[in-house]
Amino acid sequence: MEFKALVQQVLLTVEPPSLNDTASDWLRVERSLRAQLPDRPVAATLTALRDLGPALRQGDWQIVATVAEVGDVWRVVQIAPARFATYPIGLAVDLGTTTVVAELVNVVSGEVLGTRLAYNAQRDFGVDVTARMMHAEKPGGLLELSEAIRRSLNDLITSLCVEANVDADRIAAAVIAGNTIMGHLLLGLDPSSIRREPYVPAATTFPVMTSREIELNLSADTPIYLLPAASGYVGGDVTAGLLATQLADAELPSILIDIGTNGETVLGCREFLLACSGSAGSAFEGCGLEWGMAAQAGAIDRVWVADGRIAYRTVGNEAPRGICGSGLIETLGACLQAGIINRNGKVNLEAPSARRNNDGHPVVVIAPATETTVGRDLALRQGDIENLIRDKAALFAGSRILLANAALTFEDVAEILIAGNFGQSLDIDQAVRIGLLPDIPRERIRFIGNSSLAGARAALVSRGQWQRAQSIAASITCLELTAEPGYFEEYTAALFLPHTDLSLFPSSQSHQETGTILQGVI
Repeated sequence: MEFKALVQQVLLTVEPPSLNDTASDWLRVERSLRAQLPDRPVAATLTALRDLGPALRQGDWQIVATVAEVGDVWRVVQIAPARFATYPIGLAVDLGTTTVVAELVNVVSGEVLGTRLAYNAQRDFGVDVTARMMHAEKPGGLLELSEAIRRSLNDLITSLCVEANVDADRIAAAVIAGNTIMGHLLLGLDPSSIRREPYVPAATTFPVMTSREIELNLSADTPIYLLPAASGYVGGDVTAGLLATQLADAELPSILIDIGTNGETVLGCREFLLACSGSAGSAFEGCGLEWGMAAQAGAIDRVWVADGRIAYRTVGNEAPRGICGSGLIETLGACLQAGIINRNGKVNLEAPSARRNNDGHPVVVIAPATETTVGRDLALRQGDIENLIRDKAALFAGSRILLANAALTFEDVAEILIAGNFGQSLDIDQAVRIGLLPDIPRERIRFIGNSSLAGARAALVSRGQWQRAQSIAASITCLELTAEPGYFEEYTAALFLPHTDLSLFPSSQSHQETGTILQGVI
């Protein structure tokens, strides 16, 4: 029998006991399981043992055992009478610094039964990982952060189960992908050593845990799998992205850029994997921006200029209440193209969409007060624009440093894959126009959506993919950008739109481009 997912179901017909055969219920089930699972020992959780006796007798000695791969053991996590058994459900989670996204998945078919996004409750203690690590060093701070993220996860589990009309006890396993610091905070591990040179985490690989151990509102013995990290700043979310994209198995090198709070970038193929992380991407997730938000209903996700004025589209076509990553990228590009901002990012106050706010600072109005949900102008401040430019500069400089270390250029790269919680589309031309992405043929740039969640799902439904994730994480070479010669110069040069060196962006010399929407969420 071939078992593909981390959790699978086994149909068992068990010989009933008699006065001549008084072996325990578990011994009978164990014998039957060993006949079908001869490759490793079989163990039972307390939850399964509690359900075993009633299930055997209600099922006329025919049951379905749900088993999970836990190290070198098959662990029975659920038992049910065969006639009442249903397909096993798994939980895939992208544990982000800003947002947490979770899916319920039929682990047999791979069908997604429901998806939900929520803000990470740890935001109350700081918008970025550095602030949270500092808070964790305060008395009681680590516990507060652990409780906050568990609260976010449990709220998502509850809402997902209500939406899909399933009992949380049916969830047989969960796979979580997150950056190294989020993993530490979830598990209550002290992350303080990650914040200081030489930036060493407590662990990069983690044992299979139970929901009881990390206080998730699932059946007490549900196995929880945390994808492995490569370093303190290149985490399990990057491993998940490489798994989802299969970049680590490709013949030619490609680049994966995860525009999240930490802005991780990986260059490589099956021959090598080079990675770096910078404090970049947080602005594109809305952190520190008055109107920044996730790609939820009411978020502006498309922006363009028509007749000299800014036009937009929102997620769900609802009244605007914020702006998400794709909208921010397109706003910068469209404003640069229309002359609303210059190459330094300075606002042109003579442009129709520009004005000064009540504090006298320049802003670009994207949606006027009459159109927003709160009756105020939805605008980008001059400081917001500068934050976005700094983040895009760090991401572009990181890619350049990785390429230099591999003696490659952007022309040698087969594909550039852009991951992140942007929404449903991203105008690649605008991302190139602002210098976030290199000026290469657009068909070689692909927006892939939330690759962290896609990788968690892949590992959940495939034991082979879970095992592949372990080898991927172990094979990544991580570069510390601040220690790399030339990084500061690369970063400084990228603090212009699109760049100080315009020869790197020949299409910026022309205004004959037409915007192209490239879609394709993994």
